[in-house]
Amino acid sequence: MYFRYIFNMSQNLENFLRQIMTSFGGIVERLIGSAHKAKMSVGTRSGIQPIISLEGQIEQNKIQDMISFATERIYLSTIPLLQDHATLEIGEGEPLFTQRFVQQKARSSVYMDLSNMAGIPQGDATRGYVIKGSAGSLPFHNDFFDYICARLTTNLQGDIVKSVKEIGRVLIPGGQGVFIDFHPYGLYAKHGSDRMLSVESTIRGIEDYYKICRTSGLRIISIKEAFIDESFRPMFAGDAIQSYRNIKGSPLILFVYFFKPKT
Repeated sequence: MYFRYIFNMSQNLENFLRQIMTSFGGIVERLIGSAHKAKMSVGTRSGIQPIISLEGQIEQNKIQDMISFATERIYLSTIPLLQDHATLEIGEGEPLFTQRFVQQKARSSVYMDLSNMAGIPQGDATRGYVIKGSAGSLPFHNDFFDYICARLTTNLQGDIVKSVKEIGRVLIPGGQGVFIDFHPYGLYAKHGSDRMLSVESTIRGIEDYYKICRTSGLRIISIKEAFIDESFRPMFAGDAIQSYRNIKGSPLILFVYFFKPKT
């Protein structure tokens, strides 16, 4: 009788545990199923939409217009006194600031065009000289310029690490400058043939600029950011208003101000 009692207790306990495990397994399965459904519904629920890149919503020419607008709005008020300085502007297409450097009585002013666009006047001492080249291989000897403004908001920027190292090489000790780049947190496409970012772009966050400048012999003074705000509203009309609403508040470009310490 005693062993039969023990056997019955064992079987009852086993059945009880089996029922618990079966119920627990059902709960886990339901939780997994609910999580799967929630994952499948992301992007279809009210108020949640997939993020579309800038290039997917706006023509590249307009994006470049926005970048030029933001560049002039922020940079013009930060140009230092350049009298008797040798200056260099780097960019794509027409120069934006070289003439201003000349007006400030810079000793010499050079603009280096990264594009193959024809028709840009070669310039002279009164307007600034114009050459063509690559930001990753500047055709100047070491310690050549007092001031450099590099507009790298183009897919022709190449490897920005090499470009900044070249800037550090041709800048004199005690010289200063700024380079302008796509904001790393901007809505730029990371893939595709229409992307504006260089295929060699390796920037993932603002902290990367400190590392790049440090390895290039430069020190960062400050970083300024440009966001798409109300001032961009007049650039959109008609059906483009919705695109403006989609991108409003997102970062566009940033300005890295630096100097080269004297040794």
